[in-house]
Amino acid sequence: MPKAFPNEDTGVHSNPERWLHVNHWDSGAELVLVAAGAQNLGGAVAVGATRRIREITVRHSGQANTVITLSVGGVNRLSFDVPAQTTRTWSSQDGREFLAATQPQIASSAAAVGAETYITAAGVEA
Repeated sequence: MPKAFPNEDTGVHSNPERWLHVNHWDSGAELVLVAAGAQNLGGAVAVGATRRIREITVRHSGQANTVITLSVGGVNRLSFDVPAQTTRTWSSQDGREFLAATQPQIASSAAAVGAETYITAAGVEA
């Protein structure tokens, strides 16, 4: 069997699917928003890492449309509309970047008791 060249690509460092799997991040259990204020989306970004939120899934049970806002430190990074009683997924190949030690937050403008908004998010952190 021939020996591999020292600079031969084994896929460990250049396989995008492997990299995404190894560095996957998600927000954990489904977040239930019952008030219009911002809530933490997952934990703070790890020291020495950068998080890119690439997908947010929203199930909105309210009777009115809602605006979902993703922010950090009071600065809005993304907002999008979700019609009443629908499920929508926002996604972006590059995502929204959050630097080390920051705490991403998310809010629903129409969230209230009896009109909950359910959120999950995913991306990468490396």
